[in-house]
Amino acid sequence: MHQRQLLIWLAAASLSVAGCSDNGNSPPPGASITITAPGLVSPGNGSQQTGQVTLTVSNVTVSGGSGGTGTPTYTFQVASDAGFANMIAQATSIPQGAGQTSWAAGSDFGSGQVFWRARASVGTTQGPFSATGNFQFQGGASTGGPTDTVLLFDPLTNGSSLGDVGGGEFTDEGWKVIASSNFIVYDMQTIDSGFLEFDVSGLDIRNPTRDPRHLFFMWDPSLGSNMTSNRFRVSLQKLDGRSSINDRWLRLRFITQGRQIDVGSTFRGWIPEQTYRIRLEWGPEGEVLVCRLFIDDREIFFFQYPKPYIPQIHRIELGAAGRAETPENAVYSNVAIGTR
Repeated sequence: MHQRQLLIWLAAASLSVAGCSDNGNSPPPGASITITAPGLVSPGNGSQQTGQVTLTVSNVTVSGGSGGTGTPTYTFQVASDAGFANMIAQATSIPQGAGQTSWAAGSDFGSGQVFWRARASVGTTQGPFSATGNFQFQGGASTGGPTDTVLLFDPLTNGSSLGDVGGGEFTDEGWKVIASSNFIVYDMQTIDSGFLEFDVSGLDIRNPTRDPRHLFFMWDPSLGSNMTSNRFRVSLQKLDGRSSINDRWLRLRFITQGRQIDVGSTFRGWIPEQTYRIRLEWGPEGEVLVCRLFIDDREIFFFQYPKPYIPQIHRIELGAAGRAETPENAVYSNVAIGTR
């Protein structure tokens, strides 16, 4: 081999060896890609969600690979169980945002607890899932208008309540009343124009005794513990057909600033196996104050009242523990309290 040819061959060999070395600045060809798990941003765990829900995570960190790693895309999953066996919705190939990545998951969820998670991918490499998040969703619970704003939603189907619980037991269907002294109470800020909604089943035409039973009470505990003489009190009373007052199977009492209005109804279409949606509305409509009560979208009561309902503490109670008139065997769920 001539000297010139030898020098060219040695130079080429040297370049080839240098190209195969790792100089510490970039990974060798074929190195695996590492992707971290996204961090949950919103909605917060246990938060109340209605309408359109947007899921947001913090962006992942990607390392390794060769020739550049590319921009990650994200997969979001939504399920009705923490094991994600019952998927509700899923989205893939969501492009990464600036610092955070979001997906508008929509509102097609059933009422109750919803679970969600996300992960990122680069090419064919998938990163680990994030921690599992959860939120409470009020899907389809409201029968009201578009101006309703939910302040509290309590499904009661997840073994707990956002209110103070006195007795009863939690089942998959909701909170079941065991004794007439059971209750759940929610203490709210003053709601002068609002609504209360809940589902209830387990009601029969007859009460467990001839005594009346109350499906709910609203009153102001700051005025004393005697709800009977309270200047702010609203209650829905279910009467028994064996009592002497058999022409009023249902009575709504509305007391505001000491002014009392009673209205009665012959409604008695209770079937224990059926779930009923109860909705109470109160507040101004135009220049008058109006109260309405619906059972499954059917308006049972409508009347005007003279003074605003403005208790200092707006207590809403499922049942009537103070009078031991909570309906035994009733099962409450999907409680929604809000403004109109």
